[in-house]
Amino acid sequence: MAENDNEQPKKKGLSKGIIAIIIAVIVLAGGGAAAFFLTASTPKATYFQAEKNSIEQLQTFVETRYEDELNWYEQSLENPVSQTVNLGLNLEGLENSYYADPQIIAMLSNAELSINSETDMENKQAYSDLSVNVGGMDFSGIAGYVEGPDVYAQLPFLDEVLKISDEDIGSVLTQFDPYTFTGNERLGIEELVFDNEAVLLTEEEEKYIQDEYLMFIYEELPDESFESDKEDVEVNGDSINTEKITMNLSEDELKSVITSVLEKMKGDDEFKEILKGQFEQTAYMPLEDPAVIEEQLNEVMAEFDNAIDQGIEQVDSFQFPDGLQSTLWVSDNKVVQRDFSISLAPEGEEPVTINLSGGQLFNDDQIYFDHTLTMNDDSEEVSIAFNGDFQGTGDTVTDNANLNFAFDDGYTPVEFAAAYTGDETLDGSTRDFDRQLQVTVENETVNLGWTGDSTYDGDQMNSNNNIALDFPGYVENVSMDLNTEGAVIDAVEGIDTSNVVDLGAMSAEELQEYFQGDFTNQLDQWLMQFGF
Repeated sequence: MAENDNEQPKKKGLSKGIIAIIIAVIVLAGGGAAAFFLTASTPKATYFQAEKNSIEQLQTFVETRYEDELNWYEQSLENPVSQTVNLGLNLEGLENSYYADPQIIAMLSNAELSINSETDMENKQAYSDLSVNVGGMDFSGIAGYVEGPDVYAQLPFLDEVLKISDEDIGSVLTQFDPYTFTGNERLGIEELVFDNEAVLLTEEEEKYIQDEYLMFIYEELPDESFESDKEDVEVNGDSINTEKITMNLSEDELKSVITSVLEKMKGDDEFKEILKGQFEQTAYMPLEDPAVIEEQLNEVMAEFDNAIDQGIEQVDSFQFPDGLQSTLWVSDNKVVQRDFSISLAPEGEEPVTINLSGGQLFNDDQIYFDHTLTMNDDSEEVSIAFNGDFQGTGDTVTDNANLNFAFDDGYTPVEFAAAYTGDETLDGSTRDFDRQLQVTVENETVNLGWTGDSTYDGDQMNSNNNIALDFPGYVENVSMDLNTEGAVIDAVEGIDTSNVVDLGAMSAEELQEYFQGDFTNQLDQWLMQFGF
């Protein structure tokens, strides 16, 4: 009985979690209103078209400003590339700290770390070697190579190269601990190393969600819930003539839309497959047995229809006392001001009111926004104010942004503030930048500075960075230099695999004999040169 009692709450929690993930999948799939392409001139169509245009303008601004950087990133995904990273520390500010050893600080301040890497994402090859110089001692000859599911390790004291395949990791682990491991565990090497461009949904899945659900929601929203008027508003000191569009959904209308979507999901086998795919991407953990994960996913999906039924019942009893109100002020087919408000709570509980309001101006050479999000009930209030002004996509860039968080429960108010400033100049393909972040919590301020330059020119790049940390009274004059050079290459060279010890092919006895014998003997001989 005890075992059954332990399993029951887990199943109930999974059922509730399904509803949250369903909603998240829909939002992420379409990027909010960005999925809509509407040509009608009704207030409802104008409302969503303005949101779509605003999001697209933001995307265009970022892509234009950092076009060279994005082009290099695309090249690194499509072609083999090499990259050299040199790292150095300056810890002088810690030398007089009571909690730091001055000799260790001096040694680390003069240490050098160099990493050379080559990657070919399409052919699933990745190579990296590193060298470290600390206190006059040079540690080099450390290299790793990944080819598909196979991992190779080259160590400076070994004549041979170590190898293990992902499919063998479980069998090696179970030889040492058969009670914990089943023998089917895998690390997921290919996913960890080569899925840097992994997306939540494929293009086909995204289109399906957009066509079947986002447009379904659009059609379910009553046309008469949208009203249009003319109104002048002031945003960032400018008076703007706008079309004011208000969406007002009553409690019953809002519940009806949510219930309709849930009922549509219940009979949609294709949506269930998409949802299962999302679980597979997020549920996987390294060193887990894929068969166990698959069994758990099947159990979750078997509960899907019951979870939807529970969700529909919960929506019916849920409170939306004021329905949903959302107003957009639109100019030049984009949102320049918004006001969103909703109150909600489970049956029998005090409703929480959520409000998002503020102005924004999105165009080719400026992104400006000033919004405030509040959440409150009778006993607690949370306020998040965030504003920013990002100007320039050409030779000169100036940015600033601020975030202020406040929580008040009537007993112990909490405040948090962050401020960012950035200045950049672009000369040809070379960008010089000075970016500063200041974070303040309870009158304690931490400053983080990032200065340097970067050049992205065709099939080559280089970047020189200095990252400095200043925490008055604790840490001062501490920084890190990080310099990078990269280039497109013909192919990944990898390492010499002519002399390989395949750990995955060895029994527990053979592994113990190897590590206690050849491995340890070679390590001891190598350490002797350093006086160990």
